[in-house]
Amino acid sequence: MKNGKRVIWFNHWFSQAYNFIELLKRDERNFIIASAKKPDFVFGASADERYVEPNGVNGEEYAAWALGFCREHSVDVFFPKRWRAAVISHISEFEAIGTHVTADHDTEQNDMLDSKMKSCIFMRENGLCPTPYMERITTVEGFEQAYAAVKERYGKDHKVCIKADRDEGGITYRRLYDDDAPKSMPEDISYEAYLADLKKRSRIYPTVVMPYLSEPEISIDCMRTDGGLIAVPRCKLDAHITSLRFDKEFISIAERISEKVRIDYPYNIQLRPLNGEHVFMEINTRMAGGCYKADAVGVNFPQLAVSYAFGDSIDTDAIKSGLHDVRVGDVAGFIVMP
Repeated sequence: MKNGKRVIWFNHWFSQAYNFIELLKRDERNFIIASAKKPDFVFGASADERYVEPNGVNGEEYAAWALGFCREHSVDVFFPKRWRAAVISHISEFEAIGTHVTADHDTEQNDMLDSKMKSCIFMRENGLCPTPYMERITTVEGFEQAYAAVKERYGKDHKVCIKADRDEGGITYRRLYDDDAPKSMPEDISYEAYLADLKKRSRIYPTVVMPYLSEPEISIDCMRTDGGLIAVPRCKLDAHITSLRFDKEFISIAERISEKVRIDYPYNIQLRPLNGEHVFMEINTRMAGGCYKADAVGVNFPQLAVSYAFGDSIDTDAIKSGLHDVRVGDVAGFIVMP
C-alpha cells in the first residue's frame, strides 16, 4: 500500500496495457506503477509512476530484481508480462512479501498450456473442444511427413502453417506455400525454402505443423469467480471492427475448459473456424491485449483481477446480466508523453 492506496505494477507489457491502466484508474483506491526496458514507453504515460527495467538479464536475474522492486515499492498486485514464467516460478517468494502475482500457481498446468501441442492433446483427450490436426516436429523427416499428412487430411490445396511449439504473439508463425503458388502474405515462405533451411540447422527446435486457418479468430476473455464464469467472446470482423458475440457455442466451450483448467486470474482462449466447427488454438494464462474491449459490455477484467487479489466481493450475476452482442471499433488517437 502507498498512502492508503493499492499499489499495482505492470512490468514490460504490450502497448495495450495503456488501456488496462485507464480501466484501473476508475477506482480511486488504485495507484499504478509501470516499467519497461526503455525510458519512453506508451503505456507508462497513463501510470502514476514510471521506471526503467534492467536490460541484458536472464529470467532468474529478472525475477530477483522484480522481487526487490515489489519490496521497495510495496507492490500489492503485480501483472507480469516480461519473463513471466521465471516470475511465476518464484511466486511463493512474492506472496511472502505480500505481493499478489496475477498468475496461476500450478506450474505443471502452466507448462502444459504453454505448449501448443500439449494443450491441444489435453483438449482432445478431455473432450473439451475440437482440435485441428497437429504434429510436433524436431527433425527434417518429421517435417516432411507432417506436411504431407496435413495435405492428405485437408486436401492438396489447403495451406500448411508452422510455428514454435512455445511461442507468444505469433512471432515464429509462418505460412507455407507450394512453389507454384504466389507468395501473398509477409510471413509466407515456400515449402522448398523452409525445407532447405531446416536441413542446414544443427538443431531444430520443437515446431508444430498444422493446417493454415484462414478465417478470423475467436478470442474469449475469461475470469472464474465464486458466482460462475465471466466469458466475453471477441470475433474480429476486420482490422478495425470487433464483434462481441455471446454465442452459446463459444460460452459452452469456455465453461467446459474452465471446469477442467482452473485459472484464478483473467485468461484468454483462442479458437478458429475449420471445416464447419470452431477448433482450439491456445490458452493465454494472462489477460489478452484486446480484453479492454469487454468494457463495452461492462466487464473490467483488470479490476476483476485486482478485486480477486484483495478478496473483494464480485457481483457476477450483475455483470452477466449486462452481457449483450455489440460491435466495437478501434480508432486512431494520441496521448501526450510525460
